Amino acid sequence: MRSGVIKVLLAMTVASFMLFAYGFVTGVQDVLQPRVSNMPKQAEIKIKKKGNDILQIVSLGDSLTRGVGDKNGTGYIGRVKEGLQEEFDQKTTLTNLAVSGAKAPDLIKQLSDKGARYTIGQADVIVLTIGGNDLFPGWETLANTDFTQYRPDTETFQANAKTILTKIREVNPDSPIFWVGLYNPFEDIPELKGTSRIVADWNSSLEKTALDYERVYVVPTFDLFQSSGTKLLYSDHFHPNEAGYALMAERLLHNMTTKLDVAENGGAK
Repeated sequence: MRSGVIKVLLAMTVASFMLFAYGFVTGVQDVLQPRVSNMPKQAEIKIKKKGNDILQIVSLGDSLTRGVGDKNGTGYIGRVKEGLQEEFDQKTTLTNLAVSGAKAPDLIKQLSDKGARYTIGQADVIVLTIGGNDLFPGWETLANTDFTQYRPDTETFQANAKTILTKIREVNPDSPIFWVGLYNPFEDIPELKGTSRIVADWNSSLEKTALDYERVYVVPTFDLFQSSGTKLLYSDHFHPNEAGYALMAERLLHNMTTKLDVAENGGAK
């Protein structure tokens, strides 16, 4: 009787040890020789280029897209062009139609210009920034504004955003549009407390608007600048400096190469 119990216990001990050994060996193999995941890849949207292998980018908007604050004037959009060419071997042209100081109504007016409409119609990718000059009051009243009570005209901005996207789609129905969201340059200024909430709400309204259109992507930048103080801002404490634009470019480049199915060293398909 006793010998039978001992044999059972011994058998269980051996089985437990073998199970542990199998698990250990399997774990080591997963670390040293990881297997390809069976998880499905995120669906990629392939770009349909207009006529040749060169990716044609057209950028629109305000001083952020013009690169104000960057001593070389490269800005985020110039860095994206360089990144596509150098990191992904994708031949790229860039036509920058942005105008410093532009507000949403200014861009809407520009989108009625025949030359601008033709250029946008030829674009493989459209990138824009607009809204920063609409969101906050002018510099002359900025310091005297109580931002805990301030409410921007989000309804008008949403209407303008829809008009902008509709006008772009009139001349270019298919090419992806990357709308770069806003950051808050004033979050570290105690006198302007409350501005972060305003910018976050503004970005949220833009994202809701973009959902009504195909292949329109809002690229967030709010988190890049939050709690960074003046490290990422130009001396005017409004526009990015070179470091700020570099972060914006990195974020946009990641979004673009994911959505456009750009393979490293392979170009856009």
